Amino acid sequence: MKKTHESNKIVILVNRFILFNFLISTFPFLAFAQQNFEPVKPTTEQLAFQNMELGAFFHYSIDAYAEKGSLLGQTPASKFNPTNINVEQWVKAAKSMGATFAVLTARHEQGFCLWPTKTTDYSIKNSPYKNGKGDIVREFVNACRKYGLKPGLYTAPWIDSHWEAQQAGYKGGDSGDINKFNNSELFKKVWKKEKEQITELLTNYGPLVFIWDDHFGRSDALYDKPKGGALRKLYKDFAIQAHHLQPQCLLLGRDVEHVGNEDGRASYPLWNSLNSIDGTIYTVSKTYKWGQSNTGNPYGKIYRPQIACSTVAFTTGGWMWSEKRKPQPLERIMDSYYKTVGRGSLFIVNFAPDRQGLIEKNVVEAAKAFGDEIKRRFGHSIISSNSKEVFQTLKFKVPVEINHVILMEDLTKGQRISSYTIEAKENGQWKTIVKGLTIGHKRIDDFQIVKAEALRFKVNKVTKEPAIMRNISVYCVN
Repeated sequence: MKKTHESNKIVILVNRFILFNFLISTFPFLAFAQQNFEPVKPTTEQLAFQNMELGAFFHYSIDAYAEKGSLLGQTPASKFNPTNINVEQWVKAAKSMGATFAVLTARHEQGFCLWPTKTTDYSIKNSPYKNGKGDIVREFVNACRKYGLKPGLYTAPWIDSHWEAQQAGYKGGDSGDINKFNNSELFKKVWKKEKEQITELLTNYGPLVFIWDDHFGRSDALYDKPKGGALRKLYKDFAIQAHHLQPQCLLLGRDVEHVGNEDGRASYPLWNSLNSIDGTIYTVSKTYKWGQSNTGNPYGKIYRPQIACSTVAFTTGGWMWSEKRKPQPLERIMDSYYKTVGRGSLFIVNFAPDRQGLIEKNVVEAAKAFGDEIKRRFGHSIISSNSKEVFQTLKFKVPVEINHVILMEDLTKGQRISSYTIEAKENGQWKTIVKGLTIGHKRIDDFQIVKAEALRFKVNKVTKEPAIMRNISVYCVN
């Protein structure tokens, strides 16, 4: 009797195993769905920011007027003297590229302020520009609003070379030491300055979409083990103050994650969800290490869109202008577009106004060519579906050549899709043309031309049901 009972238990277990495998083979995404897990949801502002996709980064400051070999922060304010500045020209160049937002270096690492701040004499008010009455931050935000771009600003809380050179124990230079403000008295001084500057920027120039508070996470991402310290505290205090002043303005770090390189390249797979190193919104992702993959975490508890930038993907040269720029070949620029926007991150393209205060003509032309190429490739789809289903078949009236598919996931309830396939029906036979992982905001898949009668999309794995699609669009790019 006991043996029969044990045999029945074995049969039941085997049958359950067979049933489980049948369900998994039929609906494979079930195997990866964690029923007790709830994906983290983005804010309204984060979703809107992801929809912007492409931005312009204007690196312009006293750096452009510095002599070669001069110490950082030591170029006199009197050297800042643009002779033909036209901020509207910058913004129109960005607009022609397809940018929807733009960021200006209100204060870069040398410490020179492009607005008449009350916190330091090292600013535009002590330059010849408009006899010290100028305000390029004002000109910038006004130009952005005139031409329909959302304005954002850059500042570098951790590095202010001019200010640091005036402090006891400093001798100028980059002063990038992680531990430099661990002294409590020095920390109070730097925080007083930073608090006053960000307060000026966030109260005097209207709503901003984004603050690039450069070097967020530096102490935790450059080493094998997180170091934290005063640097982490400074950025936390900065984020709290900025968020208090403009709750809708996103901050690098608190709300948006850096991809971890300046190559114009996001990781793949790419998750907008992550776990920070201390569990709070004030530290970087556990996957974030400079120069390495920053994939995020499919089961992360914090939502942060990722943003990519580059000094070399669009033109030659560094962040700031030092000599004439040469645009990269269009295919090189498009490669970065595919590896950023096409992997689900934002892409912010660097422009460096010259000593006149202008974007060079060849760079303006390259920006328009980039924007025109995006429109040429993806301005009109062969077929498009706004269905939210995770299994879809798109049928063509007649066989057509295709080589690109753009997928968009509905992220309102969080990012969920971790694996999918795309099949094309050719000569009556279905064949797999794409095996993909994450989709997120956008995924651009390109492949060899196929003459297809229909296209079939299928989600294979999710972190949590239901996954929701936003759009599928099919193209043939020649």
